[in-house]
Amino acid sequence: MDIVNKKVDLPHNALPLNPDLLETVQKFDSKELYWLSGYCSGLADAKHTGVESSILPTAAAVSQAPVALKTVVLYASQSGNAQDLAELLHQNLGQKGIDAELASVADFKSNKLKEQQVILMIASTHGEGEPPDDAIDFHEYVLGKRAPKLEGVRHAVLSLGDSSYEFFCQTGKDFDQAFSKLGSQSLVERVDCDLDYDAPAAEWIAKVVDEVALLSDFAPTADVQNITTANPACEWTKANPFTATVLENQKITGRGSIKHINHLELSLEGSGINYLPGDSLGVWAKNNAEVVSEILTLTELTGDEQIALKEGTKTLVQALTENLEISLVNKEFVSQYAELTNSDALREIVAENYLNFIKNNQLVDVIRFSPKKLEAQQLVDLLKPIKPRMYSIASSLQAAPEEVHLTVGLQQSENDNGTRYGTASHFLIEALQEDDEVLVFVDENRHFKLPENDQPVIMIGPGTGIAPFRAFLQERQEISSSGENWLFFGNPNFNTDFLYQVELQNYLKDGLLTHLSVAFSRDQSEKVYVQHRLLENAESLWQWINEKQAYIYVCGDMSRMAKDVESALITIAKEQGGKSQEDAEVFIKALKKEKRYQRDVY
Repeated sequence: MDIVNKKVDLPHNALPLNPDLLETVQKFDSKELYWLSGYCSGLADAKHTGVESSILPTAAAVSQAPVALKTVVLYASQSGNAQDLAELLHQNLGQKGIDAELASVADFKSNKLKEQQVILMIASTHGEGEPPDDAIDFHEYVLGKRAPKLEGVRHAVLSLGDSSYEFFCQTGKDFDQAFSKLGSQSLVERVDCDLDYDAPAAEWIAKVVDEVALLSDFAPTADVQNITTANPACEWTKANPFTATVLENQKITGRGSIKHINHLELSLEGSGINYLPGDSLGVWAKNNAEVVSEILTLTELTGDEQIALKEGTKTLVQALTENLEISLVNKEFVSQYAELTNSDALREIVAENYLNFIKNNQLVDVIRFSPKKLEAQQLVDLLKPIKPRMYSIASSLQAAPEEVHLTVGLQQSENDNGTRYGTASHFLIEALQEDDEVLVFVDENRHFKLPENDQPVIMIGPGTGIAPFRAFLQERQEISSSGENWLFFGNPNFNTDFLYQVELQNYLKDGLLTHLSVAFSRDQSEKVYVQHRLLENAESLWQWINEKQAYIYVCGDMSRMAKDVESALITIAKEQGGKSQEDAEVFIKALKKEKRYQRDVY
């Protein structure tokens, strides 16, 4: 986009200028007007203080001076990815000599938005189109009636999301549309990134840096840093994972349980990997061999065909097993395959029933609708790269040096073609044995961390949501923290589904756990869940939250549990704190902003 030579037509009543000055101003392009506005503002201040002679530049200096645009890099981040990219963008702007403010939207004063000339936003989407917890207030402000007009402002938005959700990258889309509605013009086109965001994010950052430099007329003072999202402090990253060895892989739900949950212990010996309780482990899983075979049969391919990937040439069976996504269904694939096979049934699914269809169907089920002989490369070109799966770490390095533990539940669903399994959960539970190897990396979660002091913590983690709280408790035991700990745990049945029962009961006996409240939903006729236990303990919980300034943590299912828990917390604030519904909701929002209410939900 050529922004340097764009002329700006000013209405005759826009400025209190005499005709000669107005005629002169009309000759300036947008870049020159940006510079002139800042220069005149500074000159006016100098005249007011009587020191203008010391700041008046020579004509040569004026002609060479770059435009110092007021620029802010904002991020709305849930797990830290958006923050990492924002820091990278900020660093690369600095390499060009461009001074920009870097801020989380949680810390950025909203009334400063109208002062900006360039707004660069990197935003993740949490759940079904929701902004990150600490971005809720800013999101409401920008989309609300109090947002300022942004005429003359330029903006750029990078969205992070997960295409398996209906409202893909919705938060970034909201910000982009809101900025435009307020009068800002797009600096570069918004980019919506899926989980494999590295390449598109790097390309977007490079474009933004170049455009801001052009807009500011900064001569490059140094080569822009090679853009990478890798953590320079750690050798092992998503792009360069560590090969961990399986030490233990044990089922921890009992016979007859409706759930299949395993506890895994992996060796990190020699890696130098560090992590903190609350972080996640990225796992590069391999696809189910039976599903790979089924795809080959349906497309009349042998698997021995040579195909080309970004990583190089491989056999088709190797690519389908290790490199390509064959579990998660995306609308683009369904649409393309429908046209390739001329399938009206698939066209109808895309048009009317896509979201319901993908709940229980995988890519192989799409192919089953309309089997067709394909060329190997033709099939590969339809597929996306496989994505790493993230698991909350269930251990503390203090308690288990050079190890990382996971709590993994087998994900499965039924459809007309049989049972379908989640890629990573099936790989970790069914395929891995002791001494097998798996590629892993640590994904830091800056927004799910124990308090630095000994404040009380309330942990709410039903099912595999208990994983990070096992790590929390191990950590607090190892560092001899005096902080009180209250755990709420739930699962279907006491006899078969009480995960880490002996550990928790020992913590309770030793005093590390102050309270342990459990909800086994199917042990009685009326189902009881963790949110019910919260309400039953409302008075004590309110004392912990309001008087002891406890921190609240929630981990687990996002679609129902997390919402029900938040509703229960609002009810407690309303009934125990004597607040109105509106004030109770504001109180819970404030806890999020203060980092006293943190969630790791999925």
